[in-house]
Amino acid sequence: MIDQRATSRLGTAIILAAGASIRYGSDKKSISFADTTLLQYIVEHYSKVFNRVLVVLREQENNSTKLFPVNAQLVLAPEARYGLSQSLRAGVERAMKDPWLVVGLMDMPYVKLKTLKRLAERMASTTASVVRPRHQHEYGNPVGFKRECFSELCELSGDQGARTLFYSGRLQIETLDVDDPGVLIDIDTPDQLQKLDALKS
Repeated sequence: MIDQRATSRLGTAIILAAGASIRYGSDKKSISFADTTLLQYIVEHYSKVFNRVLVVLREQENNSTKLFPVNAQLVLAPEARYGLSQSLRAGVERAMKDPWLVVGLMDMPYVKLKTLKRLAERMASTTASVVRPRHQHEYGNPVGFKRECFSELCELSGDQGARTLFYSGRLQIETLDVDDPGVLIDIDTPDQLQKLDALKS
């Protein structure tokens, strides 16, 4: 029997989950969220939309990754201690042959499935190099990148995210307006997590 959900999936997503969770005070990957861990939740969330999900971790997480969906793959970023750029590089290098990818953050679980689907569909059809979601005039995450961006993403250093590319003037950037405050919300502290429970999808 054909899995209709699997046949509707598009493209590749990278989940950046190699951070040290310093502001949170403990490892955010293992905190409880929607009857599972935050890491497991976000991976399953993206796996419903994307054909392949690359989960970038600092080190092997045997207890967590053994439950990942079949279309999720672990990518280790041994240089993650040198900043976000190294986690991003590890993921992008694994996806170099793909026509496009979407980069998401492990601590942003409130992004709606319909937003992920719209972003994936737009990446599959647009001629723009970058697609950025925007909610109420504010840009957020995740962000889509075409293959022509991959080399530049791999050249970033330190805690540089892809934001520097947005203002380079070299890339055609498209805005995807969404009715989704989740693209703006990341979990930084335990108190913040408690206040955001109502936004769970």
